Amino acid sequence: MPTVPSVNEWSQVEEIAVSPKTYRILVADDDVSVVRLFCENLQEMGYAVDTAYDGQMALQQAKLQRPDLIILDVNMPMTSGLKVFEYLRASPETAATPIIFVTGDASSAVYPAIADAPRVAHLKKPVDLEGLNSLVRLFLQRYAA
Repeated sequence: MPTVPSVNEWSQVEEIAVSPKTYRILVADDDVSVVRLFCENLQEMGYAVDTAYDGQMALQQAKLQRPDLIILDVNMPMTSGLKVFEYLRASPETAATPIIFVTGDASSAVYPAIADAPRVAHLKKPVDLEGLNSLVRLFLQRYAA
């Protein structure tokens, strides 16, 4: 015979139901130290973090994990970050995913490719973590479901 849940059990269920969503962020960079730094920082902020170390892995992770936000290096092996961006925008499943590009590239070639793109920002390496944190919070508040 089933038992009726106690008041304490119901209050626990309600707390779980109204707890804030844990956002998922994909960090894609071929520099392991950058990935480690960003992951530790984002996890301390309470986000779930997935990683990729080349463009192909970034595409696979984006399609598999469906992150709420992607932090994407421009210059990566296998497939560049700009090509990853093109593929993501061409796919209905990932077209609206916000992306923060990071690069140490001093050339201005990156900017025209993303200048008018919605849901996109660009940060120059070395990245100021406070600036990254603020941008992550802003993008998640503004664009994540």
